[in-house]
This record gives sequence, C-alpha cells and structure tokens, in this order.
Amino acid sequence: MKNWDDLRFFRALVGARSIRAAAADLQTTHATVSRRVRTLEEELGNTLFERGRDGFKLTEFGRKIQTFADAVADNTSAIDRLSFAQGGSLAGPLRLSLLEDLYTFALHDHIDEFMTQHPMIKLELITTAELSNLNRREADVVIRLTQSPPEYTYGRKVAESPLAVYASQSYLDNRPSLDRWIALDYAPTLAPYIPARPAFLSPSLSVVASVLRHGQGIGLLPCFIGEKDPDLRRLLEFDLIADLQIWVLTHQDLRHNPRVRALIEHLYSSFSQIRNVIEGTIPV
Repeated sequence: MKNWDDLRFFRALVGARSIRAAAADLQTTHATVSRRVRTLEEELGNTLFERGRDGFKLTEFGRKIQTFADAVADNTSAIDRLSFAQGGSLAGPLRLSLLEDLYTFALHDHIDEFMTQHPMIKLELITTAELSNLNRREADVVIRLTQSPPEYTYGRKVAESPLAVYASQSYLDNRPSLDRWIALDYAPTLAPYIPARPAFLSPSLSVVASVLRHGQGIGLLPCFIGEKDPDLRRLLEFDLIADLQIWVLTHQDLRHNPRVRALIEHLYSSFSQIRNVIEGTIPV
C-alpha cells in the first residue's frame, strides 16, 4: 500500500454505508471518498464493496480487510494518545467535551476561571450529547451524564443529576385545573409526572426550559438547569426523581498529562462547590 490513510476512507464507508455520508463524517468531498476507496481496491487487487439497495456492503474480502483496518486504526490512536500523554507542559491544546446545557447553566464561570489560571492552554470545547470517543482522542477530557462510563476511562462521579418538577411563577399564579405538560423528548420525562395534558415536546433542554420560563406549562428538568434559573420555581411537594450521574473522565493513557491533570482537578473542585445545586439539595 502506498497510502495507509486510504484505510481511513475505507472504514468511514464501512460505517456510513454511503459515500455521501462518509464524506460528511470525514469533512471532505464525495469525489475524494470515491477516489480513495477505488485507489485502495486497485492497490489490493480486489473489490472491497458491493452496492445494494441498502447502500455499500462489504465483500468477503472487504470483511477480512476490515479486521486489519480496525487494528491499524486502534494502533494509530494508541500512538496518538502516547504522544499526547508524554507532553510535559501546561501550554498547548486541550479538548473538553460536555453537554452544552451543562456548560451554560452550571460550568461557564468555572471554565472561565480555568482559562484565566492557565492562559497558555488552548481549550477547545466540544458541546455534544454523545460520549466522545476517548480511545480515538475525539476529546481529552469528557464530562458526561451516564450511569456506566467505559472501562478504559479514568475519573470519578462528581454528582448525581436528578430531575425535579418546575414551572414559572406566572404559570403557578394562574395555574389551570388541569396542568399543561411540557416534556423533553427523553423517556423519563415524556409521560406527565402529575395529572396534566401533554402540551409541548422538544429534544432540547434549553428549549424546554424556555417554554417553562414563559409560563406555558409545567415539566421536569435536571436540577442543574432548574435550580439555576431565577424565573423557574421548583414544586417542593414532589420528590426528586433519580436519573443520571455526572462523571469527569479521561482515557487511562492520558491521566498523567499535565494539562489533562490540571483540568480534571479543576473540575473536581468546581463540582464540589456546586454539587448541592446540581443534586437539588437545600443548603442548611
């Protein structure tokens, strides 16, 4: 093989099953993916894919190649992690992945503080609800709502993240006989927790919080949003609902990198300061 990077295009097409989707994943063009896969087939002297009604499928030869291509990708990622882990400086890039709403409602001041304390670190925030792949270094540190972090990670649980019932004061002042239920498109919050009729549904926490803030109904939110919003009132007659946990994680290979270590320790301290808010406990 003249270009091992062709395997990256091969693996993208395996996962996406269409050239257009693979191109989007790789942030390149349709023509580039097609050309690189065709070049790989020519060099190997065998067809890797057959095109069917459901998209591109691996040939028998392609399935054999996939095993080795995955091993190459894993080893390349391991080299990348090893190289990053050896960096002994508090200057340089650092990627942090977290839920955008967690940053907006709970952590923005604490992230600002970290940036002030470490001006030579170039911090990249990746705001996504998906768990960034630490094996492939899609992020160096992740803050994730989960109950089962991957085994290869290093870190710890920093808080529980329960749900609670919230509404605006304007809604409560003019509360109807049958409440209007404002729901997040998330299984534990879909069905009304109290007698109510469904009135709104959105996959966005920020949108649901905004609709509640504007007095359109009543609904469930994580406490890290509801407790921080001055326009929302928590209905204390209803118990907290246990949901997910918040974890600060990195890959085992990166745990001793100075920048990773500095950020993790800062996040541990930050969550200890705001844990009572996130967990919805009432301060004594």
